[in-house]
Amino acid sequence: MRLINMIFIAIIAFVLSSVGYVYVQNHDLMAKEVQLWSSVDVKVSTLLIGVFLLGFILNLLYTGIMELRRLIRGFSASAATRAGKRLSSLIQEARELLAHGLPAQARQLLEDLLRERNDHEAASLLLGEALLRLGDYEQAVRHLETCSLARPEHIEIRYLLAEALIGARNPDGAVTVLKGLAGDCPKHALRALRKLRSLHVDAGRWEDALDAHKRVAARFAGSMNQAERAQGIGLLYQVGMGKVEADQFKEAAQVFQLVLKEDSSFVPAYLSLGRCMVLQDQEPQGIEIWLEGFRTTGEGAHLQEIEDYFIQSGKPEEGLSVLRRVAATSENAITARFFLGKMLYRLEILDEALVLFQEVRAQVVYSPILYFFMAKIHARRGRMEQALNEYRQLLRNIGVLKMRFECSACGHKSPDYPDRCDACGTWNSHHFLFKENELPELHLRPETGPWAGVL
Repeated sequence: MRLINMIFIAIIAFVLSSVGYVYVQNHDLMAKEVQLWSSVDVKVSTLLIGVFLLGFILNLLYTGIMELRRLIRGFSASAATRAGKRLSSLIQEARELLAHGLPAQARQLLEDLLRERNDHEAASLLLGEALLRLGDYEQAVRHLETCSLARPEHIEIRYLLAEALIGARNPDGAVTVLKGLAGDCPKHALRALRKLRSLHVDAGRWEDALDAHKRVAARFAGSMNQAERAQGIGLLYQVGMGKVEADQFKEAAQVFQLVLKEDSSFVPAYLSLGRCMVLQDQEPQGIEIWLEGFRTTGEGAHLQEIEDYFIQSGKPEEGLSVLRRVAATSENAITARFFLGKMLYRLEILDEALVLFQEVRAQVVYSPILYFFMAKIHARRGRMEQALNEYRQLLRNIGVLKMRFECSACGHKSPDYPDRCDACGTWNSHHFLFKENELPELHLRPETGPWAGVL
């Protein structure tokens, strides 16, 4: 019994005592009659006792009703608690089934649960995950679309819906969902924007991917690592390449210049910017851009570009002149001499090429192709012993005689056959590096390089 009821009873007892005292002290008055209405007379004492009894009965009724309601609420709460514990137990069981790779069992359990409680958020989310694990993407899309319409504020359901749409080969639908997430939940849009960027990259929509990246950088700069920041430069470069494919060379050149302004060591931008200049009939500017790229980065790809361009455009003498100048003046003289020697080799100026290769050889630690060129020159001149020596050095350089077994899982090479790969830990994955030729005949390899077929 609650305190208020006890107080009320104490008051009643006090009132009874007071009434008894008053009755004794006023016996004559209490014996008198009063008229309630016509033809009905009641003694004063009887009237007072009746009023008291009525109040007492009303209090008992009120107390009884309140106690009954509290008892019913207690039973309801107990039932709800038991039901809640049961649902929590089923949800935990479903999570464990998913964690142990049993999505089909989890799906059955969750579908039964949702037939009982179709508004259970955790069960809806887990069922979507189970359907994704099972590869039933169409059903997952239908289920998650229904859930997201019912609970548009539930972010995780919408992320799962995007995954289901991707699995169902509807990336445009996933893009729509992710754009909605990024717009509706700007403070929690990092995952959506990253996934958007990835989808645009996969589809080759470079400008859209760059836009998503800029939004990530603007809102979540603190969450980006160095590699992710650098990705923006790569996306900007791909925007430029898209303009090259559309023959918009002037616009592409402007984009590549922006790339180099952001990162002066971005080799592909130098190469592509130089090509844009050449394709706009600005050959001197293009050559100078390639040379500037080599001066800045020391990367031989720029000299390879110059070599391919002049040979395939039928102006090898000009190419030799450029490379001789670079070899004589560049800080990266070793690399420049090697590419000069390689161009001389391609032009059959073998003796001069050999002299350059021998100069380079004394200052490099690893370069298999260098030994290959020297061996070929010695063989062409009939110096077979020297050619064999260079081939031996080539084999030692590339480790062909040591790396005989390769892991089919990760590509790790080993001189001996291991039971288990040292790199990835896979058993029975190594195979001998040996494959029979399945081609009926060999064909000469055509001329390659970025300028083959262009000039």
